[in-house]
Amino acid sequence: MDASGHELYFAHQRAVQTIHGLVVRYRLAFIGPRIDVAHSELDQSLPEHSIRVRAGDAELLIDSADWVGRRTELEEHALAWLLEHVDLRAARPRPAARRYDEVWMQAWRDANPGRR
Repeated sequence: MDASGHELYFAHQRAVQTIHGLVVRYRLAFIGPRIDVAHSELDQSLPEHSIRVRAGDAELLIDSADWVGRRTELEEHALAWLLEHVDLRAARPRPAARRYDEVWMQAWRDANPGRR
């Protein structure tokens, strides 16, 4: 998609917020496998306007230009990728968390039948 400079800049900011939001909700819910996020503004080795997500040995590179105006789709895509690559069997709910993200908790329950 061809986006203007401002449009792409703001799309990238929204994409970074979306990805960090997913990861923060995971971290607030669980003690478990690590998820790392980096974006091109902080890591100069990445292509401009991109985000790298790592889980285990897997890596997802998101080009924000591909997601202009498609934030909901980006969130669905990134969540599906994370659910495929994060071993929720190795995670456990964080004790005394105020609130757990229901999507992550349901995925954890599905991966851990019989555990509470």
